[in-house]
Parts: sequence; structure tokens; C-alpha cells
Amino acid sequence: MFCVIQKIQKKKPDPYGTRKEIIVTETKFGFAGEEPKTSYGYIYSNERFERPVLDAYKISIHHSYRENGKVKKKQWVICTMGYYDFIDSWYGDHYSDRTLKEKLKEMGIEEDTFHELVHTKLEPLIKRIEQEFQQTEEYKVKKEQEAILAAHRTAEAAFEKEYGQDEYKYCYDVFGTLRNPAYLEELKVKKRVQEEYTRRSYEESFKRNYNNYSGNGSGSYYTTSQSNYTDDEKKMLHEIYRMASKKFHPDACGDDGSKMKFLTQLKEQWGL
Repeated sequence: MFCVIQKIQKKKPDPYGTRKEIIVTETKFGFAGEEPKTSYGYIYSNERFERPVLDAYKISIHHSYRENGKVKKKQWVICTMGYYDFIDSWYGDHYSDRTLKEKLKEMGIEEDTFHELVHTKLEPLIKRIEQEFQQTEEYKVKKEQEAILAAHRTAEAAFEKEYGQDEYKYCYDVFGTLRNPAYLEELKVKKRVQEEYTRRSYEESFKRNYNNYSGNGSGSYYTTSQSNYTDDEKKMLHEIYRMASKKFHPDACGDDGSKMKFLTQLKEQWGL
């Protein structure tokens, strides 16, 4: 029992070449009372690379045997694969499990044996096709697109770890180009405010725990750190306050004013 690969010709070219470009998309949306935000996504262009090679390969299993002194042959056609199918898929994608099991039963062989027969025969052909394809412009563009998307996913994950889930797409596009520097600055301000809130909460918690432990309820141990800021740091804090006050004003965020109240407390603590 052996595998036979028969080369044939298709009448029509493969229409599923790699798409030539990655295109940035812009989508605006927002909740009621909020300024709409622009989300930057991507799609592939409609234009594809042409795939001119019409070669195709019919894969079958043959079995020769003698019956009453005569040589007889049986064959089972497994599937037919186009030239470019070897780039985009595996031969196992071109037949159903049910059909294969029926044919294996007729052949009287195990599935592992079947794959060994086919793989051994196909391996040189697959290597040749892959080497030829790697010389094409389509392959070059395909690898470039894969690298762009891999870098995009890495940058997105790192950014969202820093600034929160689903925020990257409002600042950067798929190519890593900063599209909305103002919103990025908002995120940075929000992060600084949150860090300051966390620091302050920690200090107040430490103060309470210390007083509870020492029995001193006067709070004389705790002092604010406002006098420790340099002039440059105070300028930065002024900028943080200015941007955050726009974001957290009750008319802008629609809350009960608690965010703005907290921001005012921070301003006093900073000594501004």
C-alpha cells in the first residue's frame, strides 16, 4: 500500500491571496452626556495578491494485490489540493473524519499508518512549494503584516496593564501611531491622581493604625508632605489639577461632586 500524488491543472486561479494592506478604521461612540471618543481599529483591504499558479495535486492511496494469479489494483482518492492550499492549510482540512474512517476501514489500515504514508510522500512537495512561495511579494507582505499585528498586540497589552483595559485603541492605531495625545494625557493624569489617592489612603491608614496602637488620638504623628514638593513638581501638580478638574467637574462626569471634592482636597494637600 502506497500514496500517489498526481499533478493536475485547475481551470481557475485561487482567489484567496493575501490582502495587500492593513487599513486603520475610526469609530466614534460615547454615552449620553459624554463627549464621543474615537476608537482606532483595523481592517484588511479588499485588494488581494493574485495567485497565478494553477497546479493542483490529487492525493490517493493505492493497493496492488494478486487474485487468481492476476495483479489487481485498488485506489482510494483522499482529496485534491491546489498549489496554494499547501501554504494556507493542512491536507487533513480537505476531507471529513467520517469519510476518512470509511476509507480506512476499506483499506484495512490504522489512521497513523495512513498519515505516515501521506506525509512521507507530501513532505518534499510541501518543502518545494514553501520555498517557491517565500520568493514572492505576497509572502513578504504577509510576514510584514504578521509582524505589525504581533507588535500591536504586545504594545496594547503593555499599555492596558498600565492604563486600563480597552484604552489603547483610543490613543494609538494598529501601526503604533499616536492618534489622540490629549486622551493619552488624560489617562496619565487619571493614573497620577489614582496613585496619589492610593498613597494618601495608605498614609491615612498608617496614621490610624499607629494611633490605635499607641493610644494617641491626636494625630500629631501624621503630617502632610505638601512642603516636600519642589517648584517643578508643583508646576506639574498644577497641570494635573487643571486637567483633572475638567475631567471630574460634576457637569462633565455627571456625578454628585464627590470626585471634584476629593480633587480639591488633594489640591490643598499639595499646597497649591
